[in-house]
Amino acid sequence: EQFRHEVRDFLEQEVTDKMREAVEARPEEGRYSQEFSRKVARKGWIGLAWPREYGGKGLGHIERLIYNEEMTYYQAPVAFHHAAERQMGPSIMLYGTDELKKEFLRRIAAGEICFAIGYSEPGAGSDLASLQTRAVEDGDDFVVNGQKTYTSGAHLAQYVWLACRTDLNVPKHKGISVLIVD
Repeated sequence: EQFRHEVRDFLEQEVTDKMREAVEARPEEGRYSQEFSRKVARKGWIGLAWPREYGGKGLGHIERLIYNEEMTYYQAPVAFHHAAERQMGPSIMLYGTDELKKEFLRRIAAGEICFAIGYSEPGAGSDLASLQTRAVEDGDDFVVNGQKTYTSGAHLAQYVWLACRTDLNVPKHKGISVLIVD
């Protein structure tokens, strides 16, 4: 309850009528507030259930639930950091190289970067087994060819979490990789 009151007090100060009006006037852009995300980060609440070694606070899932309830109740503009905190960060923790962890995790927890999700494609929607976008290794890089759609917030993000086909010689539900594209 103490944590709930701390989050609630913060939101009562920060989620102003002006902020709500901005979201109503431009729903997509209004939900992506890097300024708000940085304020949340200064409280240590982005990645609050992440291990401390990755920039998190090491708290539990109950605190994360409380945080989510309050952010939702106050309609806080968390879209700038939400996907990075919930999907990209944990994926990098589990599967990323030490280099990726070092490059991205603390920046996500600091509210510095935003990811758009590059999954959906024309004619396939979000059926990842039907992906047509391909990535072919070229030295230390990949050459990506394909098209994405419904990539919400891409014009506001620094990176796209891009699903693509990297192996054509396996069943269609395999051979899929995710690249971080600047």
